[in-house]
Amino acid sequence: MLFQTIAITGILRLAYASSALSNNGLTVNTTSGQLQGFVNETAPDVRQFLGIPYAQPPVGALRFAPPVDFVSSQSINATALPNSCMQQFSNGSTIYTAYEQQFLTSGGQSEDCLFLSVWTPSIAGIDAKGSPLPVFLYIPGGGFTGGGQNSMYKIPDKWVQRTQSHIVVVMNYRVNVFGFPNAAALAHQNPGLLDQRKAVEWTYKNIAQFGGDPNRITLWGQSAGGASVANYPYAFADDPIVAGLIADSGATGIIAKSDPTHTNFTALAGLVGCSSLNATAELACVRNVNATALESALSNYVISKKTPAISFTPSDDNITVFSNYTDRLVHGHLAPLPLITGSNTNEGAGFVPFTPAGPGNATLVNTTLSIIACPVARDVARRDIDPSLYPTYRYLYTGNFSNISPVSWFGAYHSAELPLLFGTHDEYGPGNSTSFEYAVSQTMEALWLSFAENPAAGPKRFNSSDGGYFAWPQFRPNASDLVVFAEGGKTLQLAEAGPRVDDFCGL
Repeated sequence: MLFQTIAITGILRLAYASSALSNNGLTVNTTSGQLQGFVNETAPDVRQFLGIPYAQPPVGALRFAPPVDFVSSQSINATALPNSCMQQFSNGSTIYTAYEQQFLTSGGQSEDCLFLSVWTPSIAGIDAKGSPLPVFLYIPGGGFTGGGQNSMYKIPDKWVQRTQSHIVVVMNYRVNVFGFPNAAALAHQNPGLLDQRKAVEWTYKNIAQFGGDPNRITLWGQSAGGASVANYPYAFADDPIVAGLIADSGATGIIAKSDPTHTNFTALAGLVGCSSLNATAELACVRNVNATALESALSNYVISKKTPAISFTPSDDNITVFSNYTDRLVHGHLAPLPLITGSNTNEGAGFVPFTPAGPGNATLVNTTLSIIACPVARDVARRDIDPSLYPTYRYLYTGNFSNISPVSWFGAYHSAELPLLFGTHDEYGPGNSTSFEYAVSQTMEALWLSFAENPAAGPKRFNSSDGGYFAWPQFRPNASDLVVFAEGGKTLQLAEAGPRVDDFCGL
């Protein structure tokens, strides 16, 4: 196997040390070139390397194609977050556009967008640990139509500054039609998922140069990123590269879309002057359309609510996304990796149009269950076929903090846990974070980090002021091993999943 796991040796540590000598670790050699990073005043013990190309620009003949390695010996000034990939836009009002803009992407967008960024402790911080550090590789959400790493609530510098114990890598990947074209003339219909895999491969090859352990990469994502993580061990069962998985509010059941006759791509082609062509000519024609014009044609058509509706999200090509995950599992096509997964109690608030009074409790509950909570529950139930092979740790996040949820009906909405995990909850919202909010944040961060340190051992933490030692039990149906965060004044407690979620999902 190309990326077969290897043992970390003294040679690997020496290679890292030699790259860091006499420059405070701000010059790092990678397969993408020699990077020049920086340190800022807000996180003085964190080395930041932003906007690193991990694949060639997916333009021209590479539009809609699988990503190709970016290999260079040139110097790169890695000091600014990159443009996001081309974003499908909307004129609808949501809680994110009305109140929670820090979850949205900032900065510009470009078709040349296959970059990742690395946040790693200072040389002194890494030396204090005496061994390479565990790594989080984060896949942002965005419904597979938007999203990217330049999102203020999800910048991990403060978390890395506080722990000096881990590295965070965040990727961009192609979205909407650029990432999921499903065109008849293509051999690979989901290049956006292949972008994610390419970012995993880049991290495995290069992370030792930043002080990281390539054998302890945890693939983590939320929403569409969480769904991508849940899908990943099915798509790359024989060579997953990563050691652990974390899927926040995402599951395989929310991604598969079937369009076997490729009608969506053909309809979009007609909107940009590429109609009445055979499949090969159609693809070539659309590849020559200006990226902004293509994005605008798609977005404006969707906004107009014309029929037939068109959309571009992952398709079940049975290469990277599958029409029958149970069949994949039964036939052994699931990498035996431990998984943390879960959902929030009011996910639905993130998916309904914004109104000051909200849509009502029944709509919120039904939306929460149908879009996120029940798909997560079904993924967990499927893995229970062999808990020893597929250990699963499940949570329910209930936090309702006024600086994150300033309107009464928001509650623990979709994404609300991320500011606590990234340590940014005290930076943007109205009002200050409470002491309880800090406690929940640091509890969740500690469990996520414990998992990344040794996924096979499961998450655990010790805090003498907050209940002492806690080892997160593997999830089993009909047992009290669902970890509930931030409920009733307790940072965490155990509960049974059935009455909280599963009984409403027909499980």
